[in-house]
Amino acid sequence: MGIIKREGFKLISYVSDHRPYHIHIEYGGKEIGRFDIENQRPMEKAFKITGKLRRILKEEGYLL
Repeated sequence: MGIIKREGFKLISYVSDHRPYHIHIEYGGKEIGRFDIENQRPMEKAFKITGKLRRILKEEGYLL
């Protein structure tokens, strides 16, 4: 498991998680959604990526 903490967000990846490769994103101690790394999009329709989160995902190499 890998955890990255940035500006209140916690990006979590699990080694043995199912495909597509994705990360779980928490904010304020609650999971707000999952980001599909392979297809470069949120996995839940209700999960919107804010500008701040978009910047963090790009800086960490998850978003191209």
